[in-house]
Amino acid sequence: MSFPSTELEAPGPYVREALDNTVRLQIAHAESFPHDLLEQLRDSFAIGHGGFQLVGTPEQVADGITALHEAGFGGTTLSFVDYVEEFPYFRDNVLPILEERGIRRPAAVAVAG
Repeated sequence: MSFPSTELEAPGPYVREALDNTVRLQIAHAESFPHDLLEQLRDSFAIGHGGFQLVGTPEQVADGITALHEAGFGGTTLSFVDYVEEFPYFRDNVLPILEERGIRRPAAVAVAG
């Protein structure tokens, strides 16, 4: 199993309209952006409401979190498409990589400390 890809099926007309409205509400003067940038923004909002997307293998997701850490972020909020299914996979496969890299304290230490 890996995390969802960023490949999107072509959205239906109502989805497209909702995405266009989201882009307009979130980004002032979005209509003045180049067409290809608007398409990229629309896709980004469809996948993760414009957030930093962490998709791929556990190593790729850990690499993304490592990049955030190296950029100076002390923490972040994560969301999942299907939390009940995906969080245990994240916990079991990504968190150990982050612990090995020293970015996350082991769970036993975090609870005790």
